Amino acid sequence: MKTARLWVLPFFLFISSLSIAADFAQDLDQLRYATKIANIQTRDLEKYLDPTQGPTSFRLSDRRAPWAGNYFPMKEGGIAQRWQVGEFPKKTLSQKEVKRLSAEELKTLSPIEKYDLLVGDYDFKATNFELLNRGPLRNPPAEVWEGFCNGVRCAGFLLPEPHFPVRVSNADGLLIEFQPTDLKALAGASYFYVEKYAGLGAPSRNAAVAESQPNPAIFDMALRYNLGTRNKAFVVDSNLTSEIWNETVVGYERELGPEIRIRDKEKRAFPEAVAKRVVKLRLETLGEIDATNSNTPTRAAVASGEHLQEIRATYSLYLNAEGIAVGGVWHKENKERGIDFAWFAAGQGADGDYGQNSFLDFKTLRNLFKESARPMCNKALL
Repeated sequence: MKTARLWVLPFFLFISSLSIAADFAQDLDQLRYATKIANIQTRDLEKYLDPTQGPTSFRLSDRRAPWAGNYFPMKEGGIAQRWQVGEFPKKTLSQKEVKRLSAEELKTLSPIEKYDLLVGDYDFKATNFELLNRGPLRNPPAEVWEGFCNGVRCAGFLLPEPHFPVRVSNADGLLIEFQPTDLKALAGASYFYVEKYAGLGAPSRNAAVAESQPNPAIFDMALRYNLGTRNKAFVVDSNLTSEIWNETVVGYERELGPEIRIRDKEKRAFPEAVAKRVVKLRLETLGEIDATNSNTPTRAAVASGEHLQEIRATYSLYLNAEGIAVGGVWHKENKERGIDFAWFAAGQGADGDYGQNSFLDFKTLRNLFKESARPMCNKALL
């Protein structure tokens, strides 16, 4: 993905004051809910409507930074991809075929095949679900950009990073080895749907571009409060078209311009406003890394600025007589990369609760993550 340069262009207000007020109020309610599900005290949230509150620049430390992982594109197999050998199964194995596999062949099976073997399912129900519903055998076929980026981004700040391979014996004594990348892929599937969710704006659909972006005044608050003050990562869709590129917000640099008197047209759109301030933003986001590179610890590298991409955006914040934001407008720029919508998550992976892969149990996966925090030794069935 290419990063567009920042160009500050003239912009125009095409929406009514009623719709602006509704977007502002709705996104503020969603941000309140986001802080609640993240167990953040909300009593001081409102003061961040003052755009001078909070850090001007910020990046998460290695204790708080998300870990990096690959999105496991569905077209290439999804989590049924045997990523170590670059293929996916055209059909699932029989129990007899499994017993004939060498230890090395077992090691290179896909993450979801290993999971089926761990729970003793030689019918490979979880694997078949992925191949047929979220993989290369899906009808209609998956788009190139479709994968588990939402789940991997979410798991990256809600689960500890897996550090070591885990060897686990199933009930038949079959020894299965999960690599850290296997666990990250499975977490991405488990968090394809999440237990607790809040969103600002909505993703663009069909041929629309930047259709329902977050209200920039509320997005600006989320940067300074949730991220910069409370150290809570969240996710943005960085593609302004109908494609969805989920990337975790890790840091930002923000230049707040001086107060400017507003024009009559702006006053009609923002009746409470008396002035505006322009913000030039450089956002640091975590996107994709190669599956092989994700097999080693990544959080410290992310915190040091590695694996990060850039989004540049400009927006105006409209202020009342007390200097408090009452709304905002994005400056329109002719580019594909930007902030299409933003979302927050907490709790457990809830994929199966939403009619997806009900064969993938989050508690089993969480136990594997715990084991991966320690150097490898052989384990009994979890």
